[in-house]
Amino acid sequence: VSIPSTIHDVIMARVDHLPNGAREILRIGSAIEREFDHKVLEKVALLPERELLSHLSILKDAELLYDRGIYPHSTYIFKHALTREVVYDSILTRNKIQVHEKIGNALEALYRDKIGEHYIALITHYMAGENFRKVADYSRLASRKAEASLSLHEATNYAKSWTSALERLPLTDELQEEIIDARTSLGFYLFRMSNMAEAKEWIDPI
Repeated sequence: VSIPSTIHDVIMARVDHLPNGAREILRIGSAIEREFDHKVLEKVALLPERELLSHLSILKDAELLYDRGIYPHSTYIFKHALTREVVYDSILTRNKIQVHEKIGNALEALYRDKIGEHYIALITHYMAGENFRKVADYSRLASRKAEASLSLHEATNYAKSWTSALERLPLTDELQEEIIDARTSLGFYLFRMSNMAEAKEWIDPI
């Protein structure tokens, strides 16, 4: 969605008046999601707790964020979706790649025991962080999970992500075998949905 320049300028004027630390926290939050957990933010920001809370207090007083839940299990929400979009767009590309990688690592560390509930977020952040190895790994797991629950449409989408991520990695004999596995799985899902023509397109290269 194209944001009118006047709205963009108003939002950025408010953000630019923030202290540097609070502005950085707002940027990290915008990369996580419109609503994000305190624990994830803490793991990515790597700030002393008192300093982090001080920055969050500034953002809440400025009515850019509001919180819910009881600390330290709080979640923070951008008051307006447009604010989040404008702040996210202001992050330099190289910094976006780094922060998304950190978010993916934080999710892995925090939710190791229930990682299956976070496949979508992990794929999203590692894709934005250009960590295609992890995109492939989590897309494979997500496709298998969707297949087990007979959600073939989801399994197909994850298998496409799995294949695409693998084919962006440096080619080796081992990787070639993984690509064959991914394309075979994708073709099988499409075959089961009676989409023969597309299944053939994905299988033909192997």
